[in-house]
Amino acid sequence: MKKKIKRRLATFLCLGILITAPVSAQLNIGQYEDEAPFRTWNTFGISTASALGMGETQFASVADPSASLVNPARLTALSQFSIALHGSYTSASFDKYSIVNTGVLITEGNSAMGLYGIDFVGASFGYKGWALGFGVGLTESYDRPSQNPDYQSGGQVLYLLEFEQTGYLRNYNISLARKIGEWLSLGLGVNYVSGSMEKRIVENLFYSGVTISDLKTHAIKGFYLNGGLVADVTAKLRFAGVFRSPYTKDSESESFLRYDSPQGNTDIRIEASAENGYSQPLVLGIGVDYRFSPRFRAASDVTYFNWASYAIDYFSEEIDKEFKNTIKISGGFEYLAAVRLFQQEVQVPLRAGAIYDPQPVLTPDTHYVYFTFGLGMYWKRLHLDAGAMFGSEKGSGSNLYGRKFAFTLSYHI
Repeated sequence: MKKKIKRRLATFLCLGILITAPVSAQLNIGQYEDEAPFRTWNTFGISTASALGMGETQFASVADPSASLVNPARLTALSQFSIALHGSYTSASFDKYSIVNTGVLITEGNSAMGLYGIDFVGASFGYKGWALGFGVGLTESYDRPSQNPDYQSGGQVLYLLEFEQTGYLRNYNISLARKIGEWLSLGLGVNYVSGSMEKRIVENLFYSGVTISDLKTHAIKGFYLNGGLVADVTAKLRFAGVFRSPYTKDSESESFLRYDSPQGNTDIRIEASAENGYSQPLVLGIGVDYRFSPRFRAASDVTYFNWASYAIDYFSEEIDKEFKNTIKISGGFEYLAAVRLFQQEVQVPLRAGAIYDPQPVLTPDTHYVYFTFGLGMYWKRLHLDAGAMFGSEKGSGSNLYGRKFAFTLSYHI
């Protein structure tokens, strides 16, 4: 990928960073504001591999301990003891973010990056109609593709611009569920989130010995409730409803701006700290799971995000992003095949699905469309699932893409 820099006088660059950087968050970048989660704004819980393969349908059909983060009522459908370990690789492309393609640094073509790791570990326990679930999930990432273009003359680097942003949000959950009668289950979860975000911009003007730097760090924490119900309307039809309470991601934030010119005997430092806040939307969802036969079923989820209430308190300045509410729609199906392996019968679920994922930014009006696939291998109490998702964004003209590959290992007693 080729890059070029809009050259400015050093003094102008310094003033631009030292004076305007605190208010740069007001710029409507679109898909990737600094605090935007990696790939999509519409995040809710953890989608393990079995759900991912069916278009991320979870509300009425998730069958592992990740239910505690999405619909705790589903915990009553699990065995007496279940444990799950989930990992994934997610990649996405980016156009405008931070200083990239918004004024200072221009790239030719989109940037891209991938993230991988263990996203979730959890366990559940069931006893006489009660169920208790625990889970820890990596629910959001704030990483961006790094940039470090330079300007050279005569084989010598005269100018270097460095940009880097990293961050994550981890979710700790404990949930309790109760089965009421033969057809209804209710569940409620308590969640604590914590994480961090760091953005660093450094300009090195080697020809004049000047260094201009901008470092912002955020220590994030928050608290919210989630819950749901599951109703087995008939032997074939299951209905679910879920919610996540609105909450604020509080952030202890620090800003350090510096202009250092040893040759000019100048060292300007501007330090600030603040209690920032990022309001998170109310989330409501409904889901349905219908079993056509013992081996074939289909599921669908509809999720509402109240993004119109989104606002930020950023270094004592209230910023209204003017977001719109979104409705995410997903659906998928599963066919349960059976094979013999090492003289043992192994269940092999085959899955496929699709997702319509509109983003909350008003301009540009953009959405993602994903197609998903998955399969599993269930041998007695041990379940191994794999899922994949491929999609692209429409509306911005930037031809962004999103991809995800996931594996989940679970054990049920």
